[in-house]
Amino acid sequence: VVIANDADMDRCRLLVHQCKRLNSAHMLVLTHDGQFLPSNLGAGENLRFDRVLCDVPCSGDGTLRKSPDMWRRWTDKNGLGLHRLQLSIAVRGAQLLDVGGQLVYSTCSLNPMENEAVVLALLRRFDGGLRLIDGAARVPLLKRAPALKTW
Repeated sequence: VVIANDADMDRCRLLVHQCKRLNSAHMLVLTHDGQFLPSNLGAGENLRFDRVLCDVPCSGDGTLRKSPDMWRRWTDKNGLGLHRLQLSIAVRGAQLLDVGGQLVYSTCSLNPMENEAVVLALLRRFDGGLRLIDGAARVPLLKRAPALKTW
């Protein structure tokens, strides 16, 4: 079963449309704040997931090249204001993860406060309960750069 969630109703409508194309009865789309996603959906048992994708709200500064109008609205505070929300969504995703499961944290930002800082805070919060793995072997064609260690 795949459960897709987005806090934005319009984006959920898009998710429903995309899910219909897959013609699967094993998909559920929710509209809920990700950081408060319930542990159960009335089924009695707590939900646990093998895989969790946290594609969190972000400043979008990684899309500046294709969205030139963003240059006018961009400030260095954009990412700082989202850090707490991004971390709380990632924490909730990790809490819903089954032992041995995998969490992918995703943004379309280049800002280390939205990426490396969130991942570092998440690893610290779970104090050894999560480990960072290199995904290069799993997605070899994905262009990447090493994480920043200082910023």
